[in-house]
Amino acid sequence: MIELLIILKGLLIGMIVSLPIGPLGLISIQRTLNKGWRAGFLSGLGGALSDLCYSSLAILGMGLIDDFLEKNRYFFNGVTGVLFLIVGINIIIKAIGDKELEEEKEVIHPALSTFLMGLSNPMTFLIFLAIFAKMGIDVESENLIESIVFIISIFMGSTIFWFFTTNWLKISKKDYEMDKLIFFEKIIGIMITLFGLFSLLKVIFKF
Repeated sequence: MIELLIILKGLLIGMIVSLPIGPLGLISIQRTLNKGWRAGFLSGLGGALSDLCYSSLAILGMGLIDDFLEKNRYFFNGVTGVLFLIVGINIIIKAIGDKELEEEKEVIHPALSTFLMGLSNPMTFLIFLAIFAKMGIDVESENLIESIVFIISIFMGSTIFWFFTTNWLKISKKDYEMDKLIFFEKIIGIMITLFGLFSLLKVIFKF
């Protein structure tokens, strides 16, 4: 019988990795404010799907990925940096030119775009390993069913987090003046741009 503790740990980890302290979380917040709840939630869901891929690799024992990441880390940093730089600058330019936030149609599906951006940053794999070690999770478990349930629990934790977060943002948005929302969008754009610049600096200076 699968322990309830495994499911609860998975839900907790899913919520922790979804905290909007990184570029994907900021993009999801920005899209919620700018394009509505659906775009924001789907953006969070795309990030959760990329987390699902890397948590699966960590849990199912893909040990060789460590060497692969180490050999190609500058390439991945470069790709991630360029993507976030483009997104961040685009958000800033649009926020500067806008008098109000308008809901717009996405050229690329919001979930697909954040999923691809998430996959371009395989350092997420190392983040999962660190969290698993901190919480005493055995990534070498031979119980396949238990591992699959744990992976699904992580994804569900991320999904639940973004469902409630984007709904809260949708409700809270009505309480703020438009100028404050546009200012907040500029800040998000600047932060995402800085994430991109930092990734590119790591490629240039090899650190």
